[in-house]
Amino acid sequence: MASITFSPAQLSGSAMVPPAKSEAHRALLLAALGQGECRLNGFPPPLCDDNRAMINGITALGAAVRHEGSTLIVTPAPAPRKDAPMVDCHVHACAAALRMLIPAFLVRGQAVRFLMEPALFRRPLDAFEPLIEKLGATMVRTPAQDGGMATVEISGFMPAGQYEIDGSRSSQFASGMLIALAHAVDENDLPAPSELAVTGPIVSRPYLDMTLKLMQHFHAPYTEASEGLFQLSPVCEASPSEASVTSDWSQAAVLLCINAMGGNIAVEGLSRDENCLQGDSRIVDELARMGASPLKAVEIDCTDIPDIAPILALTCTQAQGMSTLQGVSRLRIKESDRLKATQELLSQLGATTEVSADSDTLRVWGPVKLHGGFDAEARSDHRLVMFLAAAALISDAPITVHGVECLNKSWPGFLATYRALGGKAE
Repeated sequence: MASITFSPAQLSGSAMVPPAKSEAHRALLLAALGQGECRLNGFPPPLCDDNRAMINGITALGAAVRHEGSTLIVTPAPAPRKDAPMVDCHVHACAAALRMLIPAFLVRGQAVRFLMEPALFRRPLDAFEPLIEKLGATMVRTPAQDGGMATVEISGFMPAGQYEIDGSRSSQFASGMLIALAHAVDENDLPAPSELAVTGPIVSRPYLDMTLKLMQHFHAPYTEASEGLFQLSPVCEASPSEASVTSDWSQAAVLLCINAMGGNIAVEGLSRDENCLQGDSRIVDELARMGASPLKAVEIDCTDIPDIAPILALTCTQAQGMSTLQGVSRLRIKESDRLKATQELLSQLGATTEVSADSDTLRVWGPVKLHGGFDAEARSDHRLVMFLAAAALISDAPITVHGVECLNKSWPGFLATYRALGGKAE
């Protein structure tokens, strides 16, 4: 377990952030299930563990991936063999890869054994249970033993047809189903239309819209007949020869919040035009509402932007008055119980917080001078490491974080970027 001590400092300069994992996962899967080679641009090395997880998944499906410079070249998987043996796929700790790959393997009738970190095994897959029962398929979950990997084994076949999926826990389940059903075949192995009803209140709708826009780019026709009811036609065109993945607004949010708390960082390569697919680009609007020094308290609905809620909560400790972050209950089922961790760490830093009885609202009072001088566990959560690295900048003493290797999940170059901007991380 690696440990780093972050000390007070002021960051300045210019920085790049990694490619957006959310776009990368969807583009990789669409390219793997499509027709014809596709070059995916925007992947400078090193690749994060989550992108490696999806690459492991599509290669297990039979696709081939080459990394040349900043481009991933994907050759689609051949037609599956019905008698193919079970394949293994290591998805590390990536919930998005696991949840999107399960329907892809089912639609191809390919049995698979997913190997994963225990932290991922604890995250829910219950949205798939009605589907597994409807198909007469199997899902066998085996916890990790003696320090090994946990596994989830999936076998069965999902033909084209009418399906539904719960969209109230995560949009990733619905995204996986949409992509898979766009490539579904009937019992005679012929491409056929399907229908998917996404039930319940759809959380993280911007990420579902991202899936739909990328499906259009990969010539996967659909219509949304009514809210959450999707009619899918078979893909009948070759994949585009090229597609680009943009920079990650979730990671950029860390640097932009550091700016709001006194930093001076120019984040390069970000795009927020009409083609921007990432819901977390909303960080610009939320920080604009907080204003310049002194920051103003705000009310923020985090239902569609849960990943940036912790760093927003940290920023709110420097605002005048009580800030309210709503829609945060889903933070309890991230890599850690991220809501509990955020509240505990803010308290250690000297901030006053309150979580509502239903765990869906976090209140933060400011401004407060943050107090360091303690050790903290990363809890296998990459976003908590970045949260603490940002907090240390404006604290009165260093903060030592244990388990920082989990940064590889999303941003392997975070520490190098932090140091290059003037951060003290030893």
